[in-house]
Amino acid sequence: MEDLRALAARLDSAGETVAGVARTVTAADPAQAAFGADAVGRPGEIGRALHRQWTAATGDRAREAHAAAHRLAAAASAVRDAADRYADVDRAARRRLAGEV
Repeated sequence: MEDLRALAARLDSAGETVAGVARTVTAADPAQAAFGADAVGRPGEIGRALHRQWTAATGDRAREAHAAAHRLAAAASAVRDAADRYADVDRAARRRLAGEV
């Protein structure tokens, strides 16, 4: 059971890491000026379009990372639940074998 509990802890840790990525992936988004969005004419239009694509892409990655973090947390919970159930079955088997019924 301890192997399962250790696995659950590792899944929790991975989930926390991925959740951190979800929070920070958009934090470093550059300003529109970095894409030349403040330029006049066609170059500015292209810069604004690139900035919109960048923002949409990092937003999508943040949502994906957030969803992955939730899946990892759910997996960790399921592994802990399995470990608890195995432990319950082991205790019941020991009692039966000891004649405690």
